[in-house]
Amino acid sequence: MKKFLIFFLFTTLCCNVFAQKQKHQKHGKRMHEKHATMPQDKAVWKKGASFSLFAGQTGSKNWASGSDLFSLSANAFGNAYANRTRGCWFWNNQLALSYGLINTDEYRTIKNDDKIDYFSTLGFNTKNLKHIGFGAALDFRSQFSNGYDRNYLNQGLKRRTSGLFAPGYVTFAPIGIQWQTRHLTFYAGPGFRAVIVSNSPYSYMFQGGDIPGYLVNDKNTNVKEVSLAQMYSVDPAKQVRWEYGMYASLGYNVELCRNVNYAGRIDAFADVHHQAPQNVELFWTNMFTLKVNNWLRAIYSLDIAYDDNIKKFGYFHNHADGQVKSILGIGVNLNSGWGMHGMHKKMEKK
Repeated sequence: MKKFLIFFLFTTLCCNVFAQKQKHQKHGKRMHEKHATMPQDKAVWKKGASFSLFAGQTGSKNWASGSDLFSLSANAFGNAYANRTRGCWFWNNQLALSYGLINTDEYRTIKNDDKIDYFSTLGFNTKNLKHIGFGAALDFRSQFSNGYDRNYLNQGLKRRTSGLFAPGYVTFAPIGIQWQTRHLTFYAGPGFRAVIVSNSPYSYMFQGGDIPGYLVNDKNTNVKEVSLAQMYSVDPAKQVRWEYGMYASLGYNVELCRNVNYAGRIDAFADVHHQAPQNVELFWTNMFTLKVNNWLRAIYSLDIAYDDNIKKFGYFHNHADGQVKSILGIGVNLNSGWGMHGMHKKMEKK
């Protein structure tokens, strides 16, 4: 029930973005025409957002080959951008949110998607070098709610293994180079990264992390639990792991063919501080969207990640591995886009 409440609140917040959709659409064309005549040194905003809600259901009765009696899934995706330019200066912001739940007879309600991803760049474009700019970048990534290992200690136990700011990744590059074209954006530069793992509300399943003797056997030989922070190579006393090295981000957005769009971004960070630059941490998001009509969409989402510091995979859940998550669905979509500038209120009054 708590998870469905979280999903409902997330959906409601995203829908609020579109409460003013009709109002902005009325002024969109007129504002775009006036924007074309604005001087180059005026601040110009470009904003837009989309929200998609997808659902799926399966069921069976006396099915000989075997299947779950009933399952219901729901996934929500929210994407927004707000980009500002003034002369040669730019400030670009992108926010991607997603949350999904699946309810089955066997596992009850569990989440199948959970992501918060914010990316921002601030800097200036060069006059002599086309598409080239310099500036700073900020990236934040985490999730909304707790995730669990449902076969903890290989005993069918349930243990919390993630949550809001557990982990949370904050990457900051104070100065770097940016190359931007119509469909592609690339940023690279030296950066700092904080891996945050909060121990709240609890870091162990058992009191003090001591595993009861009756659970120590061939399936589990450990007598002491690994703390939540240690799963992400973070000191549980400090709850933050600092890294510095090279950071790069590549974003791509293009219409592959009529009514089919692809949007993706890959982030890479090489940690020099801990003398492991060869262990590049990767996070790659991909979204393919098929437009059926103005409100109906089919999507395929694919996320791929690897981080050598995440030690929670394998039989004993103590080593790193590749991570893959995919979602295929069909559902409703709302879009809102505005061309805006710093003087839009005055223009609307006129």
